[in-house]
Amino acid sequence: SVGVKTCDEVNMELLQRWIQRLITDEGANLYRYKGVIAVKGIEEKFVFQGVGMLFSGGFHGRWRAREVRESRFIFIGRNLDKQSLIAGFEACAANRKLRFAVGDTVLANVGRWKEGVILAQWDLGNAYRIELNDRQKSNVWAPIDADQYVRAVEV
Repeated sequence: SVGVKTCDEVNMELLQRWIQRLITDEGANLYRYKGVIAVKGIEEKFVFQGVGMLFSGGFHGRWRAREVRESRFIFIGRNLDKQSLIAGFEACAANRKLRFAVGDTVLANVGRWKEGVILAQWDLGNAYRIELNDRQKSNVWAPIDADQYVRAVEV
């Protein structure tokens, strides 16, 4: 079995991708797994559990005022690569400074690049909420702080 506990909050999009990849690649070796995760920008705990390739997870219960927001999980199985599991989880951490500040003008990928303004950081678990410069002032989210989702306006 492999267990991990950390005070880092995680990026929900990266966590979902990691869990999906893990279940797909290692599902036959996973007997049981469960965890409680602190997602950056969300006040509820993300609780998950699973058996093999069957996964269930969702937000349940708010973090209490004095409760430490920590993430912890355990995987029980055979031939589990402890270092790989730890590294994969740590790669989901949302502990790096975001590139853009609230108020910055950026380009958002909405199928094509559209100009917008950063309205919020870590909104509903997404790295950015962006208001597009369109007639509707549409709001979109960039789940990860990466050029494939949001990039600087070229000057």
